[in-house]
Amino acid sequence: MGDNIYQDAEKIRARVANGDHRAVIGGRWDEIGAWQFEFAKSRGLLPQHRLLDVGCGSLRGGVKFVEYLDPDHYAGIDAHEELLNRGYEAELAPLGLTNKLSRSRLIASDTFDLTTLEEPVDMAIAVSVFTHISLNQIRMCLASVSRKLAPGACFYATYFELPPGQKFNQVIDRGEGIFTHYDRNPFHYSIEDMQRIVEGLPLEVERIGDVGHPRGQFMLAFRKTGAAEVNDVRGLDAAEALNLKAGADHYRAYVGPPRRFDFMSATQFALLYAMGLRDEDYVLDVGCGSLRLGRLLIPFLLEDRYFGIDPNQWLIDEAIERELGQSAVNMKRPRFSNRDDFDVSAFGQAFDYIVAQSVATHTGPDMLTQLIKGCSEALDEDGLFLFSYICGDEPAENGWHYPACVEYTEADMIRRLSEYGLVAKPIPWFHPAASWMCAARSEAMLPSDEKLRDISGKVIERPTTDKGYVTRKK
Repeated sequence: MGDNIYQDAEKIRARVANGDHRAVIGGRWDEIGAWQFEFAKSRGLLPQHRLLDVGCGSLRGGVKFVEYLDPDHYAGIDAHEELLNRGYEAELAPLGLTNKLSRSRLIASDTFDLTTLEEPVDMAIAVSVFTHISLNQIRMCLASVSRKLAPGACFYATYFELPPGQKFNQVIDRGEGIFTHYDRNPFHYSIEDMQRIVEGLPLEVERIGDVGHPRGQFMLAFRKTGAAEVNDVRGLDAAEALNLKAGADHYRAYVGPPRRFDFMSATQFALLYAMGLRDEDYVLDVGCGSLRLGRLLIPFLLEDRYFGIDPNQWLIDEAIERELGQSAVNMKRPRFSNRDDFDVSAFGQAFDYIVAQSVATHTGPDMLTQLIKGCSEALDEDGLFLFSYICGDEPAENGWHYPACVEYTEADMIRRLSEYGLVAKPIPWFHPAASWMCAARSEAMLPSDEKLRDISGKVIERPTTDKGYVTRKK
């Protein structure tokens, strides 16, 4: 994804150790720090308010916010512990400000995990953060921050805007040697991108536009909507969540229509079984999310055989607590990764089965390439890669499109798989909204057409179609 130092922990660590904690976060320390402080005050920030600084780094703006706000009313989150430590020790301490901020208020997380932040915040701000992360990561950030915003509170975030009328894949000169891209760092996005990724979240987005950012970034305001009932969505039990919309901030709804949650659990497990799964096999669940498949597969497999990858750790945590149980985790020892680039090399494991249900249905061409590449590299010589996609011919833009969907023709999908050494064929397994594809390293590993005629995945017709799984007509 281009040369992005913010995703290279070793480079950050070396720069900080060399005394570059101010320069490594982009320079213009005094100018940008003062600018974001004045912007927040212009939007109504008062000393008694609680502020969350997303991507706070080594406290370029944090120094001014801590001095201005009441004690411990500032909180910051950043991917790099080294930056937080240096900001606290080299910036706050010399000014005598550590007595106004507990070190625990600075959170290190590369997945925007704010679970340790207990109280709601009155304002959040992210300066020069969305310019360095993918749409999928922005969605993850918005979902996490929205859970901490008080009703009516705003999350202000800067971004490089794709000018109206320009193609998304153009490279745009921003001056000072900065060129922005749609598919790599530094990123630019359209306002339509931002409107799309808040769907299903308790947020409304407003384009504020040019606010005098020193590097020409525009500003967005994400306002927390609703009142108490919005805050209670995540706490709904499974039955109460059945009528939520796909993408809502509940572990069963965030991953798709909640009325299909049980069916999508069972149909994936049944498909694996039909394709020869045994309990000794190693299985990778791509987009494992709230463990729709994992809640059935983890108890079935032997120890250390289940692996899941999903950028949203909160979904996994909720599923373990409310669907699977910690005892099953302790016994079967599943492993998880929160990467969003489909790189599973850190697992160090070749897989007998890789499943990606409802992942390719939302990936633009750039992310589909990452998905296929990551899975092809991790697939065992005798393994099978099973995934769902939407068969159609509507071209898709790059990026992550959830909850919107994207289409690929069957021929195009097979061609893309072949570029990474995989052969593939469609499989006639029922899916309520998509189609299934099977890929392998060799033709010999694919099931024959004769064998495929014996499987369908369809359920017995009953007068209960309102339960949500029989929705697609052939």
